[in-house]
Amino acid sequence: MNNRPKTPKQWLRTRVEPQTQTLQHYAQFAVQLKQWQLLFQRLLERPLSDHCQLLNVRDGKLIVETDAATWATQLKFQQARIITHFQQDAMIEVNEIEVKIKPGADRALTASTEQQSRRERILRLAENSQEPLKSELLKIAEKMW
Repeated sequence: MNNRPKTPKQWLRTRVEPQTQTLQHYAQFAVQLKQWQLLFQRLLERPLSDHCQLLNVRDGKLIVETDAATWATQLKFQQARIITHFQQDAMIEVNEIEVKIKPGADRALTASTEQQSRRERILRLAENSQEPLKSELLKIAEKMW
């Protein structure tokens, strides 16, 4: 038995009709998802709409990605209103919102803030130091920018 995965060419050669139906199904879903994404963006107010994106609708859930935990919290506060609008305007059964935080988005912001606070501490330390330590600390702080 061959356990290697089939190439796209092999898939298209065998059982053409089921693949065509599957591709049509995905194409229809992509169009529908785009409409749901537009509805979702219209429901949110700024700046929340700038930081949240509807990724998928599956098993009665809106799957949403946010930039940071703070936006996820604000989104949860509006969950009931969003679900109601989706059930009325999008004509789909939605029961909850699953929020995913974009990996690294919070960490990048925290790392930037951390580096800035380290630089500020080094500059304060340099102010209270005497030469030659003061010059060396100022050089270090310059490199941190």
